Amino acid sequence: MNVMTIPNIRYYACLTLCTDKGKSTPKYRITASAGYYEPMTALIGADHNISFYLLEKLREGDNIPSVWLQGKNSLNFTGLKEYFDDNGKLNGNAYGYPYQSKTYSTKKRANPFYEYRNDGYLFIIHQDTASTVTDEEQPQQITPTSIELLVLEGAKSLISSYCKMLAMGGFDDTITQLRTLAKE
Repeated sequence: MNVMTIPNIRYYACLTLCTDKGKSTPKYRITASAGYYEPMTALIGADHNISFYLLEKLREGDNIPSVWLQGKNSLNFTGLKEYFDDNGKLNGNAYGYPYQSKTYSTKKRANPFYEYRNDGYLFIIHQDTASTVTDEEQPQQITPTSIELLVLEGAKSLISSYCKMLAMGGFDDTITQLRTLAKE
């Protein structure tokens, strides 16, 4: 029997919704983390925090995930694959991986994640289920209250399988330990 083993988890972070008043684009700040992931230091902003914007693709038909996280200096941190299920509802889990090129943007900025391009990312998306969704609102339009990130070393090629494993509870014990170890 083939059993997938959990790869080395380099880093864990909890991203909490912190959108500024009057802004429509959801913004998340890392509020707790465990482990060390060196390229994340390049995303520390002027406020001494690491923040991401949750963005949606603007047009249909592009072969890119419908949602992605954008970091400091407009770095595409990762697309969130399988963010929505087949019915267009928030899935609860997603996966991604670092941007693959040495540079990004028209300014040819150095990609701090290039040396880590074979890592894989798993996401656990939390939404406030206590919120009342009106008839006009679609469930997929609810902004997540927090997003948990797991960085798996060298797991890019198997990350979609690890996402399925996450959905089936294969990471539950590990995630519980990481949440306990995470520091603000």
